[in-house]
Amino acid sequence: MGHDVAALFMIALFAAIVNGALGYGFSSLTVPLALICFSNKILSPALVIVELAINFWMVVLSRGSLAAARRRAIPILVGLISGIVIGSCLLNCVNPDVLKFSTYVVLLPLILTQAAGFRRPINAERAAIWSRAW
Repeated sequence: MGHDVAALFMIALFAAIVNGALGYGFSSLTVPLALICFSNKILSPALVIVELAINFWMVVLSRGSLAAARRRAIPILVGLISGIVIGSCLLNCVNPDVLKFSTYVVLLPLILTQAAGFRRPINAERAAIWSRAW
C-alpha cells in the first residue's frame, strides 16, 4: 500500500470518528487534509461516492423525521443548488494551489472551533430563514 493511500485511510478514519461523534464533518475534515496528497480531480469523485453512501444511510435511519424537516430544508436546498453552480464554474478558473490554501484558511479553523465545543445556536430560526431567504 502506498504512502498516499495509507495517509488517505488515516484521514478518512479520523474524519469518520469525528462524523460519528458530532453527526457531521466527514468531508469538511477529509477534503482539506486529503488535498495535500491528491488533486481535487481525483479526490472529488471518490468523496462524492462516499458521501452519497453516508447520506443515504442517514436518510434511511431518519426517515421518520423527513416530513418535519422538509420546510426547514428548502432554504438550504436553494443555497446548495446555487452554490453548486457557482462553485463548479469557479473550479474551472481557480488555481489548485490557491484552492487548497483557501480551503485550509477558511474551513479548518471553523471545524476545530466547533469541535472544541464552541457553538452558537440560532434562537429565532423562523425569522432568520424567512427574512433572508425570501
